Order: sequence, then structure tokens, then C-alpha cells
Amino acid sequence: MLAHSLRGIRFDMVYSCSSPLSMETAEILNRDRKRAFSVIKRLALADFKADFEINGECFDLSLCIYTMMAQSRRFCSSIHAQLKIVEKRLLEIVENIGALYRGNVLIVMEPLMVKLLINHFLTEQNSETKWNTIRPASLSILHSDAKGCHLILNNDISHYQCKSVA
Repeated sequence: MLAHSLRGIRFDMVYSCSSPLSMETAEILNRDRKRAFSVIKRLALADFKADFEINGECFDLSLCIYTMMAQSRRFCSSIHAQLKIVEKRLLEIVENIGALYRGNVLIVMEPLMVKLLINHFLTEQNSETKWNTIRPASLSILHSDAKGCHLILNNDISHYQCKSVA
């Protein structure tokens, strides 16, 4: 159903994280389109595996996110610093994609990555509200234009069958 609802939107490229669910979702959303892409580009998200190491210390990304959600602004400052590094790298990737295309680009990524993007774009809101009102899997659109990037949230996941996020 999600693929059907997106059928009227023209994509200039389709990107996906390398996880099997993300790739499967990207293929489903790309299938049977007037201008389908034979090759879906993979995002270079090697830095964002479940465990990542910074300054000799190993961190579990999902645990970091969970800690942030559970403790609001009282989470460990070292975890916050690590997430900021990951968030910065993710934003660089998204901005590079935005610089390559002037139209619509479909990016399918894991819920944790979307959480980090949403966290960046909603910094003006209360932290607790920001984390608790956003579902872990949602269809969100990052719109890039001359004024910059704007995240358009659409938390309707009624058509969504996978745990990946477009």
C-alpha cells in the first residue's frame, strides 16, 4: 500500500542502507514505477553499525538511543558526545545526497538513523516530547531547497509492513 501511495511521486534516485530490511523496502517502493531504478544506491553507513568504537571505547548505538529516550536530558554526556558524532556524519551523508539532486530522492534507512535525523531537526522542542511522540518506524520526508533542509514528519505507518524506515 505504501508503494501505491508513493506511485505519483517521481524520484530522481533511490538510496538504501545496507540492512536486508532496508534494501527489501527500497526494492518494493521502487518496483513497478514508470522510472524505476535498476540499481538502488547503497548508503555508506559503515560507521553506523550496531557497535561502534570511539576513543577506544565500544558503544552500542541502540543502547545509546534507548538511554537517551529513557533518561531525557539526564543521559551520560559521553554517550551524548558519541551520538553527536554519528549524527554529524549522517547529516553530512544526507547533505551530500541533497547537493547531487534537485528533485525527490527516496532514502530508506533504519529507525535508529531516522531517530537521529529527527532529533537534529526538532532541537527546539522539549527533549522528552521530541523522543516520545515519534514512532520508531515512520515515513518521513526530508525536503531540500534553497532555504535549506526541512524534515516533514508523517507518522502514518498504517501501510508500513517492515521495520525499516523510508
